[in-house]
Amino acid sequence: MTSPTYEFASRIATEVVGPLKGHHHEAYAVRLPPGSPLGDKFRWLKLREPREHAFWYDHRCFASEEQLVLELGVRVPRVPKVVDVGELVEDAPAGVTFVEFVEGRTLGDLTSSGRSVPRRYREKLIEFFGSLVSVDAAGVRADRVCGNEPGQLPFGGNDSTSFLGNLIGHTRGVFGEGRPVLDPLFDALAIPDALLETLPDALGNLTRRPFALLHGDLHRENLVVDGKGELWTIDWELARIGDPLYDLATHLHLMRYPRRQERQMVRGWRKAVGDSLPGASDAVARDLPRYLAYKRVQSVYTDVMRGAMAVSWAPEDGPGQREVVTHAVTSIAAALTRARRGEDGTGLRHVGLRTVATPERIREELLRWLAEYGALARKTDDMRTANGAGPGPRPDTIASVDSVLLQAEQNEAIGLKRDATVRACATTVPSSGLKRIPEELTARTTSSGPAPRAG
Repeated sequence: MTSPTYEFASRIATEVVGPLKGHHHEAYAVRLPPGSPLGDKFRWLKLREPREHAFWYDHRCFASEEQLVLELGVRVPRVPKVVDVGELVEDAPAGVTFVEFVEGRTLGDLTSSGRSVPRRYREKLIEFFGSLVSVDAAGVRADRVCGNEPGQLPFGGNDSTSFLGNLIGHTRGVFGEGRPVLDPLFDALAIPDALLETLPDALGNLTRRPFALLHGDLHRENLVVDGKGELWTIDWELARIGDPLYDLATHLHLMRYPRRQERQMVRGWRKAVGDSLPGASDAVARDLPRYLAYKRVQSVYTDVMRGAMAVSWAPEDGPGQREVVTHAVTSIAAALTRARRGEDGTGLRHVGLRTVATPERIREELLRWLAEYGALARKTDDMRTANGAGPGPRPDTIASVDSVLLQAEQNEAIGLKRDATVRACATTVPSSGLKRIPEELTARTTSSGPAPRAG
């Protein structure tokens, strides 16, 4: 059975790639016929529709990512444009949107997690942070689902302590929904109940900083390098208004810079953000470790839950299940290790795990949990939509970079070629109503400038 989104894509497009891997949206990369209203303007677009009942592990604030990105306009550099499908294409399904698709490769393709990031891209990231906090957060009119009305700032606009408390409360709520199913696994992995419950008192009060618009999920797979070497920021689903230091902490946590580069990013962020929004970079040395400690505790809950649900939904007794189990064990082990008390780099020795299970123990307990609770997890309404984790990178980019050359730190550069190939996704696309898509589609970069990639 094909979905309405795919049927619509196959009806209007000459080429379709997908469905693209994504938890919150069903999405396809589409190429429209030359001579059509959009085909003459864009080489590729991402056609997407929100999934119903998607499980949100992270706190979200805006009801529509597209609405927010439309509002950002030219105020934030190198953000993909959003096109209203209904105004240009007849019979478009409700809720379907087109987003410009950046032809390029993610920063994660070019530099894997934990590896050095070339200086040119660190500088562009620092510039991005400065531009983002310069946006008038109180003037953002996009509809919200986080409790405060458009045109208002939450918590009075500078209550960083309440902001962090709200994040912790959301993590508690997410875990609480799945506790009947997940408690046995958390107990087996020696993750104490008090780890999350005592976090507000353990972290203490934060310095008040003026609130700003935050991206909320700025990692290597959400940063795309186009054929000209420009850096695009995508996936604004977790954007929110709050303490700008949280955006930095999330970025550092997800990027896993080498320690020296992390210090360089903190210094650059402090200057750029402080110049753009006075007071926003106050007390970084004191409060950044507290946000990092929260992120590492949060990852314990998120990665264990994601891993458990991915394993419970994997095909039984086959190579696919073994691959999912291996990916889950790796993710859980990394999260537990980073949250080990006194060894997480935050300096807060009273926050974190006292003991950490080995990968062998994690695999053993995960398989035991699967045998006893896997069927129940698949039937639990609150957990049914929590599935979405899986091994491998996200296949949602069109490559426009053929070779990568990482040079020495003192002369960092990435060599970019103009020729490109379009990589079909690993997921099989139904063939009805559309000519079969070859494994690789040859493409050339446009001469009119970079073609943005979907958010």
